[in-house]
This record gives sequence, structure tokens and C-alpha cells, in this order.
Amino acid sequence: MGLIIAVALSVLRVLLMIARPRTLVLGNIPNSTIYRSIDQYPTAEHVPGILILQLEAPIYFANSNYLRERLSRWITDEEERIKSSGETSLQYIILDLSGVSSIDSSGISMLKEIKKSIERKGFKLVLANPKSEVIKKLNKSNFIEAIGHEWIYLTVGEAVTACNFVLQTWKPSPVAAAELDSAVNNV
Repeated sequence: MGLIIAVALSVLRVLLMIARPRTLVLGNIPNSTIYRSIDQYPTAEHVPGILILQLEAPIYFANSNYLRERLSRWITDEEERIKSSGETSLQYIILDLSGVSSIDSSGISMLKEIKKSIERKGFKLVLANPKSEVIKKLNKSNFIEAIGHEWIYLTVGEAVTACNFVLQTWKPSPVAAAELDSAVNNV
């Protein structure tokens, strides 16, 4: 009887972890290009103007609504944190997809909605470390074209470096940023 209860609880826990995957805010470990959870590593620092979020599960129909709400909440919380601390305004949202082993059409729709929501606020969505299966599905759905090939990176460190380069060399208005994106996509 105890074994049946243990197996049932384990299955329930796995289902819960899949339906409500962990999302983490990542920060930079000082003097390195390593990015880790701000909650787990107290020395990890927020990167000015950039919010780095890590997803730790496949994205599919059972968790896409949860992830949409969770990502939106993280962005809102970060905006409030920045306003209260007087830091550099948020410009980029980097999604670390290293923990996302697969994605379905519901997950792709969720990413499209998140992208639209982020762009309405004047931010840019950047993807880091997507697995090959995820890239194939995003490419098939034309999401990669929508986001721009230049905004997909192999590591979080590369994504942060690119975002920092743009932040330090050019501070556009949201309209100018949209014009730059369309000009880059036309080249």
C-alpha cells in the first residue's frame, strides 16, 4: 500500500512540475559571464536594462497559459523594481530556453503573444540557448523571422553582450527601434 501511495505521489509531482514549471530570474555572477538564479545565488546581480528569465520545462498546451501569466508577472515585477530603485529602464527581455526540450503549437502561440505584449511596452524579446527541436519548430512557424535571426543567441552571455552593445551605442525611441528592426530584416 505504501509503495502505491509513493508511486502515485511521484506521478502527481511530475505532472505538477510539468504543468507549473519553474521560471527563474537570472543575474550575472560578478567578474564572469555566468548567469544564475538571483534567488539561489545572492551575489548574482541584475543586468541594467535587461531582464533574463529561464524556463525549465517543455512548453506545451498544459503549461502555456501558466507560463504566459508567469512571464508577464516577472516583467511587471521587474518594471516596478526598476522604478523604485531608479535604475536604467528595462529594454530587453532575454528568455533562456536551455531547459525547454520541446514546444508545441500552443507554446509557440504563447511566445507570439508574449512577444507582442513585450513590444507594446517598448521592449525587445531575445532568445538564448534554444535546443535544435525548439529551433526547428520556431522556424517552421515563422517565429524566428518575426523575432529576427539577430536576436537568437547560443548563450545568455552572448545575448547580454549584444543587448549591452546596443544599449551603449544607441538609445532609440520605440519607434526608431521598430524602424531599425525593419531595416535590419530587409537587408
